[in-house]
This record gives sequence, C-alpha cells and structure tokens, in this order.
Amino acid sequence: MRKSFCWSLEQGDLLPVILMAPAVLLVFCVLVVPLGFGLFLSFFDFGFGGFVPSRDFVGLKHYIAFFHDSTALRAVANTLAFSGLAILGDFILGTAAAVLIFQLSRRVAAIVRPLVTVPLLISPIVVGLIWRYMYDPRGLLYWLLGRVGITIDMFPGVTAASTALLSTVIAHWWQVVPFVVIVITAGLVSIPVELYEAAYVDGAGAFKSFWRITFPLLRDVYVVILLISGVDTIKVFDIVFALTGGGPNDSTVTMSIYAYSQGFSNSNLSYAMTISVVAMLVTFMVFGLPFIRHNRTRATR
Repeated sequence: MRKSFCWSLEQGDLLPVILMAPAVLLVFCVLVVPLGFGLFLSFFDFGFGGFVPSRDFVGLKHYIAFFHDSTALRAVANTLAFSGLAILGDFILGTAAAVLIFQLSRRVAAIVRPLVTVPLLISPIVVGLIWRYMYDPRGLLYWLLGRVGITIDMFPGVTAASTALLSTVIAHWWQVVPFVVIVITAGLVSIPVELYEAAYVDGAGAFKSFWRITFPLLRDVYVVILLISGVDTIKVFDIVFALTGGGPNDSTVTMSIYAYSQGFSNSNLSYAMTISVVAMLVTFMVFGLPFIRHNRTRATR
C-alpha cells in the first residue's frame, strides 16, 4: 500500500521536498526550459530578426531537410566514427595504463598517477590548440616520427581528409585516457587479491587472470565509462573546432560543429536546433538505451 504524503515539517515529507526544491528548480531552468525551447524552435523558421509563430511555423520541414542534407549525414557518420574510435581507444589504452600503474610500487605509483592526470586539467579547446601545433609539419611530432622513418607523406595528420579524423581522436585520447585510468584504478583496488592468488596457484597467466577475473568484475565500471565517454564524444566540439574546424573537406565535421556553423555562420538557428535535437536522439539511442537495459538487467540479478 502506497504511503500518503505527510505535510509535517519535522516528521513528514515536507522537509526533503523543501531541501530538494532549489536543485530541481535549477535543473528545470538550465536544462528542461532550454531543451524545450530548442525543440520548439526546430519547427519554425527562426532567425536573429523578427519571429511570428503563426507565420514562421514550418512543421517537419527542417527534419526532412536534414535527411536530404549530405553534409548533415556526413556529420552523423563522422560523429559516430569519432565516438567509436575514441571509446575503443579509451578502453584499451586506459585499461593497459591502469593495470601497468597498478603493478608499480606504491612510491612510484604515487608519483606517476598525478603526472598522468595532468591532461585532465587542460581545457579541451587548449588541447586542440596544443595538438594543432603538434601536427605542424615542422613540429615535435613529425620530428619524432622522422626518427623512426615515418614522413608526413605516410601520415599527413590534419592536412589530409584520410587521416584528419584519426588525428582528432588521438588528441582526444591524450586528454581523456587519464580519466579512464583513474576510474579503472578505483575498480582494480576493489578486487580482492585472493582471487589473483588463487588463479596463480591454478596456473592462470596474466592475460587469463585479467579475462576471467578483472574484466568481469570491472563490467559496471566499463558501463559508466561508456556512458560518460559516449555522451562526451557524441557532443564533441572544442577539440575538433580548435584542431581542424571541421575540415579538410568536411572530413572531421561533427553534428556539434555543423550545428554551430548553421546557427552562427549561416544564421539558420532553427536548422541548428534541428541538428542538435537529432544529436540528442542519436545519443539516447546509442548510449542511453543500452545503459537503461544494463540497469534493468543488474536489478534482476
């Protein structure tokens, strides 16, 4: 039987409601209201000039135009490709780095871990500018690659459409992998050492121990990383904007970059809102639904 709401301040439900009200109101004002207004604008021809709802209503015109816009569809493909490569690298590089650091002595790890987290302290727009100079043909990166026989013709970086997207992903890895290292390290600490000792007695090697013990016990950690990194990569803007601006030849244009260019370069705010709504729906379908399914599966275990 459901308990009725009690209006008592001391012993009832009124005090929790009062304490939560400011946070709920803040979320409503900064999240729900702008989201609803953006969705509203996507059904109108809205610009920086006058706006008359009865005159400027266009219905699904912008959504139909989106699916006939080759640049918009390429932006979706680039965004999904960036997200997939970024998350795959975050998992592989972050797990490898976390396991290696975890194997170090406590004194050495205390020095290495703070150094690893330094890229997290840098703004993404600054990261993009840093890697823009790193990819300069006369910069440090190509000097190092030249030492091992790799020339700019073999890896043109951000100057060619074939490697520009991968180059932005590398810059993303440099900044985000430290976050993954921190989260996975916290998960590794929670795994009982006795499990590894028993596996060692049974003759299991390092890889088999990781696959049979570490990976299953870090499953929930990986789901959290997948959700956070997934949302972050779908809405990626700063690094790509600073590094390539969406070029060359739209090879790195993402949905956020395209929405920005439509809204502020072409003054087509309604179409920009349409692109943003589509990006939100893509994020929910690709990462939101699996996360909800995972939580339901976990609740039934």
